[in-house]
Amino acid sequence: MNSTKKNYRQKSLFWKPIPSNPLWQQKKPTAHGSTVATEAIDEIGRQDRVDTTQAMTGTHVLVNEAQNELLRRYEMDIKARFDDIEAVLKDILTQQGKPGFVAWANQALFAKLGVKLTEDDWQSELNFQPQKAFQKLYAKTLFAQFIRMSEDFYINDPLMGQRKQEAERIFKEAGFHAVGIAPCADGRLAHVVSYVLRLPYDAVRRKAHAGSLFDISESVRNWVFIEHTRFREGKPNAAEEPTRYLKIAVYHFSKADPTHQGCAAHGSDDQKAAEAALTKLKDFRQAIENRFGCGASVQTLLIGMNTDDDSLKIHIPNEQGKVCLQRFVETDQLYQQTADLSADQAKQAIEHAIDDCNLNRSSTAPQPGVNTLIAWLIANNFSQLAYVNRYENGCYSDIGHAERFIGVGNGFEEVQLRNLSYYSFLDTVEEGVNDVDVGIKIFKGLNVKKGRPIPIIIRCDYDGRVPGSKDRAQAKAVRIEKALHNRYQELSASGLLQTMPTLRDFTGCQPAERLPSLADFSA
Repeated sequence: MNSTKKNYRQKSLFWKPIPSNPLWQQKKPTAHGSTVATEAIDEIGRQDRVDTTQAMTGTHVLVNEAQNELLRRYEMDIKARFDDIEAVLKDILTQQGKPGFVAWANQALFAKLGVKLTEDDWQSELNFQPQKAFQKLYAKTLFAQFIRMSEDFYINDPLMGQRKQEAERIFKEAGFHAVGIAPCADGRLAHVVSYVLRLPYDAVRRKAHAGSLFDISESVRNWVFIEHTRFREGKPNAAEEPTRYLKIAVYHFSKADPTHQGCAAHGSDDQKAAEAALTKLKDFRQAIENRFGCGASVQTLLIGMNTDDDSLKIHIPNEQGKVCLQRFVETDQLYQQTADLSADQAKQAIEHAIDDCNLNRSSTAPQPGVNTLIAWLIANNFSQLAYVNRYENGCYSDIGHAERFIGVGNGFEEVQLRNLSYYSFLDTVEEGVNDVDVGIKIFKGLNVKKGRPIPIIIRCDYDGRVPGSKDRAQAKAVRIEKALHNRYQELSASGLLQTMPTLRDFTGCQPAERLPSLADFSA
């Protein structure tokens, strides 16, 4: 597939053009090659400073171009599989009068999208009126594409996310034995691990929540499990080794349209989003200290992500590990400042910038291991900045929501692409109701208004080593599916809410297993 930029989705319902402003007269090229004014005034009359830098030209010495090409091919291929569903199905459904339609339709579907449905799927849905038939077939085809993607992801490892040895070595040398990342559930952050930070998905734990408001109790339980495994089995390293657990929270913002395309959970208020994520990190650290008296075993890191171009604002901890919203470095600026340096010079410049960030604000420099890790993450992000610059003209065309489906439950490591899925970690719908409500609201604009159903994939992971774990996970998935249809009864009754429960054994690289859905039982 052609790796050049191609838009498969229409602009999000929430996208709106930035109006012209008579004050925008002196313009300079930005990091993503467009132009913005040095100063602008938003609609409430507040004057904001717009960062301006030189356009990215040439190739930065720390950019991995070969990796960028691999990631681009994967992104374009996977998204095309989902985005072509509507057009392909509508074209097939115009041929219903063809003799042997069902067999022909399945062959046509496989030829164009690489998946098949059962004959029962076609026969049962064609008994409905055309729009209803399209909605049901659309959801079933999308679900089939997800299962296909999951199989490819875990079996073939196209992003090489199972090759985690190098990342784990760097983590340990920096003084960390495990890393947990809590991004916002917004689909524009779904690629934060494999693309934005360039980390192997199997080397970190990702749990997404709306507004980055992760569950502290759940995070503490996970920390206890990790430390117990170190104590009993010496994995990933021995308990006596002086390493720590790293918890990263990732909030997000939009520089292009800050009052509309920021975090919906915080009313597109960047300050509130950052403060809320930082509060969660502080509370998590305090919970560990209060319960176990070992605060030194936990390090927290706060990262802000500009969803327009994937640049990062990394808040630098001081020597005691404390984070401050006013102390940060921005990766797009560092990219420009180090563009003409050699690899060693660029790495040194990044490390100096991290220390200077705190020292220039009358604080202490971070611990050496923390500096090393942050510098590595910044260098990784340089490749993503070059990726967006090359393939997206420096700024995503879909700066708003453009997700293809909603994922709820746990797991979903196979979703590593921007705006592919709105994902929310949850154990029960009641506990995660706020996250799910946000997702439903988004998809009413993305899908329902265009006559497409809202597809929700439910995932419950289980431990294949534990007797009864799979049965309990299956019961949980069924319970979540019923709760979703009960909560959104109007959408469910009209066929605009379609669900697929799945399971997965997280102890290996097995793909998702599809369970019978409520729709299957009713049929």
